[in-house]
Amino acid sequence: MESRDLKTQVLASPPAAAIGSAPDVAAMLAARYEVLDNLGEGGMGLVYRVRDRETGEILALKLLRPEIARDPAMMERFKDEIRLARRITHKNVCRIYDFNRVDELAYITMEYVDGESLRAYLRRAGKLSPERVTDIARQIAVGLGEAHAQGVVHRDLKPENIILARDGLVKLMDFGIARALGSNTTSTQTVIGTPGYMAPEQSQGKTVDQRTDLYALGLILYECLTGQRAFSGATPVEVALRQMKERPVSPRKLLATTPPLLEAVVMRCLEKDPSRRFASAAELQRTLAPPSVSVQPPAPRWRKFAAIFAAVVLTAVVVHKTVKQARSSAHDVASQQTESTSADFEDQRQVPEELVKLFQAAKQGDAAAQERIGRLYLDGPERARDERKAFFWTRRAALGGDSKAQFMLARMYENGRGVARNMIGAYVWYSVAVTSGSEPAVDAIVRLKRELSSEEIAAGEQQLLRLRGNRERQ
Repeated sequence: MESRDLKTQVLASPPAAAIGSAPDVAAMLAARYEVLDNLGEGGMGLVYRVRDRETGEILALKLLRPEIARDPAMMERFKDEIRLARRITHKNVCRIYDFNRVDELAYITMEYVDGESLRAYLRRAGKLSPERVTDIARQIAVGLGEAHAQGVVHRDLKPENIILARDGLVKLMDFGIARALGSNTTSTQTVIGTPGYMAPEQSQGKTVDQRTDLYALGLILYECLTGQRAFSGATPVEVALRQMKERPVSPRKLLATTPPLLEAVVMRCLEKDPSRRFASAAELQRTLAPPSVSVQPPAPRWRKFAAIFAAVVLTAVVVHKTVKQARSSAHDVASQQTESTSADFEDQRQVPEELVKLFQAAKQGDAAAQERIGRLYLDGPERARDERKAFFWTRRAALGGDSKAQFMLARMYENGRGVARNMIGAYVWYSVAVTSGSEPAVDAIVRLKRELSSEEIAAGEQQLLRLRGNRERQ
């Protein structure tokens, strides 16, 4: 039975005598569901908007292709994956309700979302504004974070599986379906193959985890921003090879108005090595969080954990000193970097004296103290992290000659942490760190020279000369 014939039979529900056994199946569906509309056709089958006659609810019903429904092993995988997917209850994830099978007919019922797919929207709009892309990125990250917390990885995230609801919500669909469809048959390989949105490790058959979904998210955001895919090719194999070997063109080269932070987020998602991507959807979400979002201080139980407490209250030291400075000098750079967290701590008497001294030393130009502050902001306890402040203090320490800070600053440029990703900037500061005796920087320079073009290396050498000239004049 062809899928389009099946669609006609379900929608029309002709008399049983007219077609034979197939209308009996359609009649079984019609006994429970009233078909209201055809929502479209995808790789797995047909999707309808239906009314559940028992509850009166409007649902989406996905009718699986016959060749899928006839495979008992695949049906068992579907059941297993749907059990997992049903654990995800979040406003940014389309709920899956049930999986049913009638003879050779199998279907899934799920939450109906009044809206359109991101793919359909992109076909009409071409590309989205950076503000809209940021909003979509945040909502997808929240939904992914909840799914990953439940142990569910999507594996097939793409614009077709993202719904933009009319009320402004972004909904993710089809969690776990890709793994359920995985088999060695030609048909299922065709169904699940989406080379344009597969991470390198996925296309190579390696282990996948939540960072695989974040790579796909990076591809989606790139397309939303620029109106074109990060990687394209004449065949799926060509696309997969480019995913593994090439770096995409910087979004700002295609759209000059792209915010540096958004570009940095996209490019970090698209790192070939999963360890260099965001570690989690939550980390990505925090990076894109609006500046006005404040974090409530945790309960005062830190004293039981002296090491963690010492790192966290560093924020209080910075705030206490720099807000005081801000009252006397509106142009003080350090106060601009720290006063946004002034409500974090109310009892300044809890600040350890050694941390006060550390900050005082950093203000007076102690590069080692500045490097330590930058490191705490970058990789300290989650509540104390602020990559922009980490960049500010690390750069001060690097300019002051601290080799650890110089190496760390280069890595921040390379990974887009606290600053827009800048490989030439990374080359410059790795070179400075080499001069200061940093052994890890030597390996990094060798690696970058293989990755950068001759023009980029020449530009880096020019910046390096200017930087050294400025330092000598000082």
